[in-house]
Amino acid sequence: MTRASNLRLAIASCLLPLLALPAFAQDDDEEAFDRTPRDCILASSIDETDAIDDQNILFYMRDRGVYRNHLPRKCPGLERENRMSYKLQGTRRLCSTDTITVLEESGFGIGGGLGSFRDGFTCRLGEFVPLSPEEVEELDLREEEGRGGRRRKNTIETREVELPNPEAASEGEQPAVVEPDGAAGERD
Repeated sequence: MTRASNLRLAIASCLLPLLALPAFAQDDDEEAFDRTPRDCILASSIDETDAIDDQNILFYMRDRGVYRNHLPRKCPGLERENRMSYKLQGTRRLCSTDTITVLEESGFGIGGGLGSFRDGFTCRLGEFVPLSPEEVEELDLREEEGRGGRRRKNTIETREVELPNPEAASEGEQPAVVEPDGAAGERD
């Protein structure tokens, strides 16, 4: 072997482990989810939003990424209405320094039509924290449980009851009592 070929062999043997390194690093990067909060997201990339409570909004992006924005303070009516507007301040990005305004349904629009909105509370955004697909799936399952078999803690259950007849009470009859399970009975 010539001296030049020995030198090439030595260089190749040193570079070979370095060439394989990006493949190993790529596998590690896929496993380690980047949770670095972002100050801004591109507004045109927002596909959908979902207010999970009065202080947390999920931003679903067109690239299938999801960000959770934890507002510094509660924003009254955000979860109930689940509608908001925002104005971009000379940029195409929505940032943690921007505000959102809850859009409340007003009963009547111009000309008395239904389905119009009025401005509710205005609240400042927080940082945009990326969520992993597993976290998004867990949040979706919790939300479905809240709508399905289990009641959400803020849910009020209502049912129709029959009021006692005031005329019957004046005639000496005992009014019917509605028991919690819905069965009516006579008062003892």
